[in-house]
Amino acid sequence: MPELMDPLAAAFEASGTNGEAVVLIHGFTGTPAHFRPLATVLHERGYSVSVPRLAGHGTRMQDLERTSADDWITSAADATTAVSDHRRVHLVGLSMGGLIGLLLAERTGAASVTTINSPVLVRDPTLYLTPIAHRFRPVVEWPDDGAPDLDEEMTAYWITYAGFPTRAAAQLVTIMRRGLMAARRLDRPSLVVQSRTDESVHPVSGRILRRALGRRSRLVWLRRSLHVATLDRERDAIEHAVVARLRG
Repeated sequence: MPELMDPLAAAFEASGTNGEAVVLIHGFTGTPAHFRPLATVLHERGYSVSVPRLAGHGTRMQDLERTSADDWITSAADATTAVSDHRRVHLVGLSMGGLIGLLLAERTGAASVTTINSPVLVRDPTLYLTPIAHRFRPVVEWPDDGAPDLDEEMTAYWITYAGFPTRAAAQLVTIMRRGLMAARRLDRPSLVVQSRTDESVHPVSGRILRRALGRRSRLVWLRRSLHVATLDRERDAIEHAVVARLRG
C-alpha cells in the first residue's frame, strides 16, 4: 500500500446497530478525512459507516495521475459491496463523490443518494479544456492560500493535494457528464446539498441536479460554506439534512 500523506487520509469504517449502512465518498483530490465529522455523527445514530479512499488519493499527486474515472468508481463500488449485507445501504458523496454515488445508486440498489456540492458546472471554465490541455500543462497547483478559515477542531481534517494532474482532471470532466446522465435515469429518494458560496462549483449545479433527479429529490441550500462544506461552519445543517434523508 502506498504511504499515506497523513494517517487521517486512510479509509475507515465502523459497524453500527440499526442494520443500515452509509458509504461516504470523498471528492477529487480529497481524502476520507473530509467525512470524519459526518461519519462520526451517523455512527452515533446507529448507522454502519464506510469511507473508502479512492484510488490515487491521499498519497502522492503522482499516484492520482496513474488512475482513471473507472478506478475511482471501482473504489467506491467495492466499499458498497462490502456493506451489501445490511438491510439498507445509502450513498453520500462530496463533490465528485456525489456524482460517483449517482453512478452507483441504481446498480447497487442503494436506498438513497446524497450529493454535496457536486459539480455539473464549475466556476473555472478551463477545467473543460483539460482533455486537451494536459498535453501542455501537466500539473495545476492550487493558489497558496493555505487551509480555509475553518473552526479549530476541523483543521486537522483539511487533508488534500496541493493541486492536481491535468490528465486526472480530464477524468473528472468525464464523471461530471456521466453523473448528470445517471441522475436523469435515477428513481431514488435523493438529497442535493449546494453551497451558494462554493468557490469551485457553480451553485446552479444544485438546481440542475435537483431537476434531473425529479420528484423524489430535495434541494438544501447552504449560505456561507466553501466547497468542502462537510468541514465548514454549516456542517450541522448538512448532518441534519442527511439524517432526515436516511430516515425518510
